[in-house]
Amino acid sequence: MTRTSLALVLTLGTMAAAVSPAQGVEPYSSSPAQSHAVQSGDGYDVVVGGAKRASFAVSDPAYTVRSTSSADGAYAAVISDFDGTSGGSLHTVDRYGKKRFIARGAITSAVFHGSKLAYADGENVVVDGVVAGKLKGRAPSLLGFTSDGSGLLAVEHPDVADDSTFVGSLVRFDLKSGAAKPLISSGAEALYRDFKLVDVRGERHVSFIKHNEIYRCGGAEPQWLGLASENGEVTSLVGETKHHYRSAVWSTDGARVAYEVMGCVSDKTLGPDQFASFNGVYVQDLATHKASRVTEGLSFNYALTGFDGAEAVIGSPARGYVKASGLKAATLDGQVTTMGRLNRAEYIHQLWDTRNDFNGNSSCGPTSAVIDLVTYQLPNEYGVQVAQPFSHYSKWGRYITDEFSNRGTTFNRTMADWGRTGAWKGAHGWITGYYCGGNPARPCASWESERDFLARNGAAVQQGNFTPAQVRAFLDQGKFVIMSGTWGSTAGHLSVVIGYHDNGQFYVHDTYGAGTDGSYDGANQLYSWNYIAPVQMWAA
Repeated sequence: MTRTSLALVLTLGTMAAAVSPAQGVEPYSSSPAQSHAVQSGDGYDVVVGGAKRASFAVSDPAYTVRSTSSADGAYAAVISDFDGTSGGSLHTVDRYGKKRFIARGAITSAVFHGSKLAYADGENVVVDGVVAGKLKGRAPSLLGFTSDGSGLLAVEHPDVADDSTFVGSLVRFDLKSGAAKPLISSGAEALYRDFKLVDVRGERHVSFIKHNEIYRCGGAEPQWLGLASENGEVTSLVGETKHHYRSAVWSTDGARVAYEVMGCVSDKTLGPDQFASFNGVYVQDLATHKASRVTEGLSFNYALTGFDGAEAVIGSPARGYVKASGLKAATLDGQVTTMGRLNRAEYIHQLWDTRNDFNGNSSCGPTSAVIDLVTYQLPNEYGVQVAQPFSHYSKWGRYITDEFSNRGTTFNRTMADWGRTGAWKGAHGWITGYYCGGNPARPCASWESERDFLARNGAAVQQGNFTPAQVRAFLDQGKFVIMSGTWGSTAGHLSVVIGYHDNGQFYVHDTYGAGTDGSYDGANQLYSWNYIAPVQMWAA
């Protein structure tokens, strides 16, 4: 059955006129070597030290441009057509704005040591135009050179068909031998993410977030903000919390750390708004341990990027960069009125539209599959009365947790929920399993089981890693596209793309709420391709 489009151009619900969310907030002043790209017209300006160097076009409005610079600001490396994971080509730009083409390929990252340029093209590590060796796994990326220039600090990811592909490990790549030495490795006992290179008081360090669960808000073990030497020796662990860190940056003077934190729902009876006064961007003084919230809520357009003096900086290539001081995420994200296409789809929340005693923190894959199928291949309601965030009847909730039969298959496999309780059937039992490890292991989605569930329910599924243009084409055919990506933080998350906007963003039924933050209203969210950062998709 074909999905129907609501309209080509319309006002969506109570959305207000388009605004410029950066109006009235304080921009930050770049250091002489600070490089970033900012959208301008149909392309992006590369800015170094606050001054425009050059402009680059993109082949699709969903793509952006990523830029880094040498320590003295003499050169900038520019990756164009960046999709959140890699870009299509690499150029350098000198201080006079002269461009030089370097390479085409799946360029994930580029870094300088003086004028020496290294970049990762797929698994290949290329230094000054010569392949120096390989890094393993899916889309490895370079953080930077070691302080003596003899090696590179890099992040590797496993190449597997489940959400553990998003988990990273820190390695040191030796330029002479081409060997990669493990420094901080994710495994059964601990998972690491958000690796960043930072020079603290003149010494090279790598910051990271430590956890032991693959999904956000999983398990009873705490998360930590960490700092390690370039040899992998952990020098600091701070900020123990049972909640979820999206990202963190450390100041170069070692005096403070900024972080984005999201409250984790462990008691569904308290409802989805229990962390409204908690979620946000904070800056913590490391000497006094005092933390101040500088942005209320979590933006999906403005990410934490660095420091300007003592103040945190948030931003994105599409929106620009500002100081995170006295801001509200809802104002920053803004609202819009027009779109290219929006297909009609039912919304289901993995936490708040499922059984009261079901912990749906790991059920983004099953919930996404059910959203794709209901009213089409699953035309009959299969509902449940739910207590939170208010007493309501969830028309489709039992498809996620209860046994049902459709088109010759009885979906009666069982799997515990995220709290390792119960023997849930339906989509959750069919799609999730102990695939992603952790300590103790908890269920997550198998990509093959996601495809199998959709197909057994009568959907014509195409699985792959599609371009934005291909996704728009699927949407024009009336299909939905389920995507597995990072969605702003942590490891895998799956949600359903139901439409697209003329500005290159996509409309999403986010199964974990607006901005993937656990809130109740996740329907029709407008996200950038870079925010989703997809690596696997199902068009059905």
